[in-house]
Amino acid sequence: MDRQLTDKENSLLKTVAIWLRGEMVLHLTDVSPSAELLYDLAQSNYEISCSALARIGMFVSEDGYWRVQEVRSDGFVFAEPHTRTDLDHLLDGLACHSHNSRDLFQRHQAVSPTKPALQDVCRDMVECGYMKVTSANSFIWNDDFGPWLVRHNVWDLDDFETAPQETVDLVLATIPGNARERLSGFPCRNKPDFVRCFFAQWINGKWEEGAWRYAPSDDWDLCLAAGIYEALHGK
Repeated sequence: MDRQLTDKENSLLKTVAIWLRGEMVLHLTDVSPSAELLYDLAQSNYEISCSALARIGMFVSEDGYWRVQEVRSDGFVFAEPHTRTDLDHLLDGLACHSHNSRDLFQRHQAVSPTKPALQDVCRDMVECGYMKVTSANSFIWNDDFGPWLVRHNVWDLDDFETAPQETVDLVLATIPGNARERLSGFPCRNKPDFVRCFFAQWINGKWEEGAWRYAPSDDWDLCLAAGIYEALHGK
């Protein structure tokens, strides 16, 4: 179930939102009618980020574009209250867009962001357990951010040990046959797509047939996903 944010999560939501807003304006203004009305190019990192920003009131969907809300003289305005799902979607945008930021994307290597907005993001990521400090102003992704990184092929599912076979068998036995068939099909051979489809309906330790969630979350057990993937697709 969704929940309200902790103080640390709320701070992370705001710093990620401010950074993503700046990135969207920076990257999309030249291909858009104006800096206030952005076209997302139908490209995943922009679509996901703009949609996440709309969830918290910083953008508004408008006739196929994203209207960037004005910044008040006393700072940014965020829709209240925020929920964990709002943060999950913003982190989804962060992970997907990380490929476009030299200051953020290094596969299993530390990054040293130069811009204050991204430094704020990294410090709040540390506070929430998603990054570790390696030296002064240098940060590296933590395993707790694995769900978002694996989903967007920044990390590989093979980086995580598989769950015990007994656990895998018990979980597979609870998944309806049509769902197992879908998960074992060709589209889910791609590991990022597999984890997205599996965890869209594997929620709180059980299969939710009528549910579908779109963003990664803290409860994505990647060791379990690695075991299910191997059982359905092999190594």
